Amino acid sequence: MEDERLVAAAKKGNSKAFGTLVDRYHNQLYFTALGILRSGWDALDVCQETFLKAFSSIDTLKDNSKFKAWITKILINKSNDHLRKSKKTVLVENYVEDLKSLGFFEKYDDISIDLLKALDSLNEQTRTAIYLRYFQDLSIKEIAQVMNCPEGTVKSRISNGLKEMRLLL
Repeated sequence: MEDERLVAAAKKGNSKAFGTLVDRYHNQLYFTALGILRSGWDALDVCQETFLKAFSSIDTLKDNSKFKAWITKILINKSNDHLRKSKKTVLVENYVEDLKSLGFFEKYDDISIDLLKALDSLNEQTRTAIYLRYFQDLSIKEIAQVMNCPEGTVKSRISNGLKEMRLLL
């Protein structure tokens, strides 16, 4: 309910309301971008681009209650654009320290590294679905909206991804 009021105010040009939304969702979006891009600096860049895009086009959001899914979709698109442009691969070990320093893992151990390696081994679509579900706590319906696919596809990607990860772990 609070998000809806903030979005309505932001649509009317209230930059403080938009700033509150940015504060509320920055960490979630950052960790999602970090999971996709595997680089802290790139994740920060993509988050900034996402918030700029969202600010400039917030009036196109039809349903104020869908702000989180809408901005997450922008982030996913910006992340995928960045990957296509950079065509670079960063090893998992390069961003484990970023995650640790930001408190992403309460305990930094071999299990954490194994989990990241297992996630890294998944294809992009499956990895994104799992990040959105378990790291951003989006519903299956919201993930389907963000990824432009049916809910059944999201469920199967998550299920298959978890099976693949179980085999690796």
